[in-house]
Amino acid sequence: MTEEERRERERAYQRKYRDRKRAEAGKTPRKTYTTEEERKAAHSARQKKWFDRKKQDKEWLERWKADQVDRYRRKNGPPKPRLTEEERRARQKAYRESYVRPEPTTAQKAQWSERARERWAAYYANETEEQRALRLAAKAFYRETEVQPKVREIVEHIKYDFGKANTEVVRQAVADEWADTGLSCWLTAKALWYREVAGVMERYGYEGWDISG
Repeated sequence: MTEEERRERERAYQRKYRDRKRAEAGKTPRKTYTTEEERKAAHSARQKKWFDRKKQDKEWLERWKADQVDRYRRKNGPPKPRLTEEERRARQKAYRESYVRPEPTTAQKAQWSERARERWAAYYANETEEQRALRLAAKAFYRETEVQPKVREIVEHIKYDFGKANTEVVRQAVADEWADTGLSCWLTAKALWYREVAGVMERYGYEGWDISG
């Protein structure tokens, strides 16, 4: 169909519907109004239809829920008894404790340390000059960006604790606490080597602090 034929077809449709509207223009039926009783009856019928539909929906939902419960019980058996609060807490505690890794023994730690020393010895024996330079550069970068800021933060914390203590007994307790922390934390051990901290620690009986713990 060409463009001209399509346009002629549209014009024919327009003429057809225009002529039909003109023919029906004078034959429009008069609008009739319903009485009040008829309006109320129609309204009541619509309400009844709506409530009946709601009632059917509710019944269908109840039947569907009952079917789901029956299906679940056929598949999984009768419902299990509900646990008390004490039983639930005991069960959670046992579940958490079952995932706790046991503390390694002294023999295991020594074995792991020996294996680590052997691996590092083999690595250093086969290390090239380029690898050594890269390793030292990465180590220096790590110290400057990660270790040193943390150590300085610990130093400030130690100085703050000593400055906050108002008696010699409390200062001695602070020194004991930080000395114990330094035995298990190598960052704290490094912080205890700083001059502003080492002088205070020596005053309270911790002279020649060994950074190796």
